[in-house]
Amino acid sequence: MLTNYTYSKGMSDAIGYYGEGGQAGSQSAYWQYLYDQKAEWGPTYFDATHMFNVSHVWDVPIGKGKWIGKGMPTVVDYIIGNWQIGGILTLRSGFPLTIRGPDNSGTLSRGARADRIATGGTLGEVGPGSRWFDTKAYAIAKSGTLGSAGNGTERGPSQKQYDVSIQKEFPLGEKAKLEVRGEFLNLTNTPQFNGPNRTVNSATFGEITSAQNERQGQIALRITF
Repeated sequence: MLTNYTYSKGMSDAIGYYGEGGQAGSQSAYWQYLYDQKAEWGPTYFDATHMFNVSHVWDVPIGKGKWIGKGMPTVVDYIIGNWQIGGILTLRSGFPLTIRGPDNSGTLSRGARADRIATGGTLGEVGPGSRWFDTKAYAIAKSGTLGSAGNGTERGPSQKQYDVSIQKEFPLGEKAKLEVRGEFLNLTNTPQFNGPNRTVNSATFGEITSAQNERQGQIALRITF
């Protein structure tokens, strides 16, 4: 078994052009105002405060020469012996979200943000008509002004996923063996929600309407000789 926990914080004033995707929703590739670099300082798109992972492989102690069934018949051992179970548990807190808005500044901004008029915070609601964060904390910037909301003022959905594999080896004579393997990605079918709509003037502002990484299963056969 291998276990690790990471507590981290990443800050940046430029995301770059190809740095964002998936559940992230951080800085624009363009600054809101080219003459105010400090206003762009905020969490990086990959800034996950907490990350916890466990990976394991277990040789099930059943079969000939093992703790259970040392003397079992060959036919029985062929069926229930020499199984192996592995898995990976991934737990991660949410990525930053930057609230965008139309450019009302007159500066032709390509990274315009919304005004922040209250504290905000995560509500955790999912689905049409629901709000992941407090949308009342944001408004469209007034004419002739830049949005006052900073980068990464909200946080998106976390990730909780458990992947499992089960495999067994069958001897094929003295020099060959057959491996049967079954794998289940996201075994519990826990929804991995995508980021919410973060455009302040959108009708679905703050809504999460999609998810990813649904449970998938596959079977593989491999002959080693």
